[in-house]
Amino acid sequence: MVFTRPSTIPYPTVWRRFTVQRGATAINFRIQDLTEDMFEPAVALLVKYFTKDEPPCKYIGIHNHPIAMAELEKLWRTTIKDKMSLVCVEDNDCAAIVGVNALTVVCKDDKDKPFKTEDKVWAALFGAVDLVTRSVDVFTTYNVDKYLTAYGLVVAPEWRGCNVGKELLQARVPLCKALGLKVTATVFTAAASQTVAKKAGFVDLSEITYEELAKKGMVFPGIEEDTKSSKLMALLIE
Repeated sequence: MVFTRPSTIPYPTVWRRFTVQRGATAINFRIQDLTEDMFEPAVALLVKYFTKDEPPCKYIGIHNHPIAMAELEKLWRTTIKDKMSLVCVEDNDCAAIVGVNALTVVCKDDKDKPFKTEDKVWAALFGAVDLVTRSVDVFTTYNVDKYLTAYGLVVAPEWRGCNVGKELLQARVPLCKALGLKVTATVFTAAASQTVAKKAGFVDLSEITYEELAKKGMVFPGIEEDTKSSKLMALLIE
């Protein structure tokens, strides 16, 4: 069964608001549903910065591999069509995008198709995430039949250090409550995002080092200079 956003939830909905102080200036932001008019700039932000800065993408050199790039962009475009993804924008008429979180709901009775690809780079990138995801049965751990997950979170460089990532993660709480979900779980591939997730209340479910992943054929040369492991982390919605 493919999860569908209930028609009773207004679209778009603003899920969270916060303020960032920059010098003497207070800048207001809102986190809302990613609507169709924002699809292209949101994907552009992911393509430009996630692929450049997310450790596995960075160290495998995804920009040099067009098939893997195309597969990742396809994953994002498919995910945001589910109407569960979030975007952080300036809370004004301009609504400039400063952050994106590509979200979807996975269900226990979804058809479990083994991940397969002929492209070695995409096999390493998505294969690593798939392996860490499967290292713990989230459904059994939390006694649920569905949960919210993500395939990418990015913040524009000029707004990093302003808690935008943390606010995007915390905005999952009201979203999950509206969707009737009791948990959100995500693979965090970078030390920085793992730290932010912990600050947002996420706990570790599983950890696999990049050294271990390399032994399984998923090699990201030099990544351990940046991040030692990939973690499956979860937040219980109470």
